[in-house]
Amino acid sequence: MNKTQVLKSLVLRQPKENLRRLHPVAQLKREQYSQTPEPLQYKTREESPFRVLRSQNGNLPVYKKYFVRSEVPRTVIRHIEGDVNEFIKELRKVCSNADVIEKVGRVEVNGSHTISVRKWLTQLGF
Repeated sequence: MNKTQVLKSLVLRQPKENLRRLHPVAQLKREQYSQTPEPLQYKTREESPFRVLRSQNGNLPVYKKYFVRSEVPRTVIRHIEGDVNEFIKELRKVCSNADVIEKVGRVEVNGSHTISVRKWLTQLGF
């Protein structure tokens, strides 16, 4: 038998999921991140009740930051005007239901979502 025949004859098993042994908090997170994504409500800048202003250099104000003693990055979005709550609802749809923290002057998302947030904002026309 040659190598390709051996590889074809191998039977790969599906990985087992031990959901019974999961910690309750981990199980909630797993359910939160595995929900089916909802469609975005706003397609253009004119439809949306919020605005994201660009920085002085003309870039989108989306940054990845590591905070003190934290190994997990956070995505920070600044210069938001208008209805911030609607912005957070749409942002959760883009970032697969990640935790969103609203602070004065900025919105923070747990995890590295800079590429997807920038792509979403440019599709909206900001």
